[in-house]
Amino acid sequence: MKIIVIGSGFSGAAAARTLADAGHDVVILEGRDRIGGRTHTDSSLGPDLDLGGSWIHGQHGNPLTPLAKAAGATWKWTDFKNVLGNSVMAFDTDGTQLDTAEYSQGIGNYDGAMAMIDGSILIDELGDEVQSMADLYETGLIKQSADEPHATQKGHLYTRKIRFQYENAASLEDSAVNISGYVKLPGGDNLLCGGGYRQVLLHLLGGLEVQTNTAVQEIRNEPDGVRVITNQGQFVADRCIVTVPLGVLQSGNIKFAPELPAAKQDAIQRIGMGNYEKIALKFPKIFWPTEPHRLNYMSDHEPPLYNAWLNFGHFTGDPVLVCYHGGPMAEYTNQMDDEDLISGCVETLKKMFGDDIPDPISYVRTRWSADEFSQGSYSYNKVGQHEEDRIELGRPVDDRLYFAGEATHPHFFGTVHGAYESGIRAAREILD
Repeated sequence: MKIIVIGSGFSGAAAARTLADAGHDVVILEGRDRIGGRTHTDSSLGPDLDLGGSWIHGQHGNPLTPLAKAAGATWKWTDFKNVLGNSVMAFDTDGTQLDTAEYSQGIGNYDGAMAMIDGSILIDELGDEVQSMADLYETGLIKQSADEPHATQKGHLYTRKIRFQYENAASLEDSAVNISGYVKLPGGDNLLCGGGYRQVLLHLLGGLEVQTNTAVQEIRNEPDGVRVITNQGQFVADRCIVTVPLGVLQSGNIKFAPELPAAKQDAIQRIGMGNYEKIALKFPKIFWPTEPHRLNYMSDHEPPLYNAWLNFGHFTGDPVLVCYHGGPMAEYTNQMDDEDLISGCVETLKKMFGDDIPDPISYVRTRWSADEFSQGSYSYNKVGQHEEDRIELGRPVDDRLYFAGEATHPHFFGTVHGAYESGIRAAREILD
């Protein structure tokens, strides 16, 4: 059987690998001049730095763990919540260092309040008027006592206002609270810092045919098969697996003939596509402590900027810091040119570490939302989304068109292992 897989990210690679190992003729079409989709390992600053998916989120039971081991990639645990007590270094708006233990207590207070809302029998069920995280905060169920130390209040504020928007890649107003389903695997968040996801993907794709610079324009579901129209000509096959990101489906840049079923089109538009951007700065030397995994800054800008920093010096010894922005913060920084964004980063670091720090000598940044082959970073549960929308998104059409990608996974959406599993699921649907 001849099968076309559209997209060379982990969902496309997993689908193609599964089908090729079963003896089918598979070709992967990739619009970019590189493989990987929303995983993209860059080594221009020295270390292997993933500009898209970066972590194995939960190494225990994760299908990517044995795959990464087989590929020879290495990773290190990232202590986001400061379990060790010295993994997060936090700074107030004026650059004053906050007491780490007190700050971490604020993180715990927020996480505890969220857990109580989910599990307590003493808290009434949230009414229909509570649709978004912003609505939830208005209920008063998540609040910070004024009697807590200043650093504790800041830790709570950072977690409820900033961290959630980073994790969801969306605003509090757009993030739904009435849709469940996400499952977090145990084993912590593990940063791929030796080989990156590129090394894992090359191992997975070994021997498979990938045609890059082949942008899909139209997919025709015809009586005798599937015809894919691209900028490099037409491709014909018996089956086709579509693994392009949700943002590309939402844009309508790929035409379907006949049109996709109305239920699938509705699901495509209801699921949220988030924004999450990075800028990595390389300095001539390390001028910051290497012990912390992360640096947190309490910005008073609206939206808050330059809040979250990954300390690559801790993981690799390289003089590299990575600043992240998610949701409305990412949308804001995407309107900034490189010079202004870097200037803001440096001014923030000066508040934290003094005016005599050196300027960065090189950098790399992302604009996933402006990338025609991504149009966003990863999916999230959006206000107005239906429980079954992700299942509908992944449902085959006429046993000829199949769909995969992290947005189709009901439990691991927004992750690389979710994308990987969805590709195998789509391949098995064809094999079955």
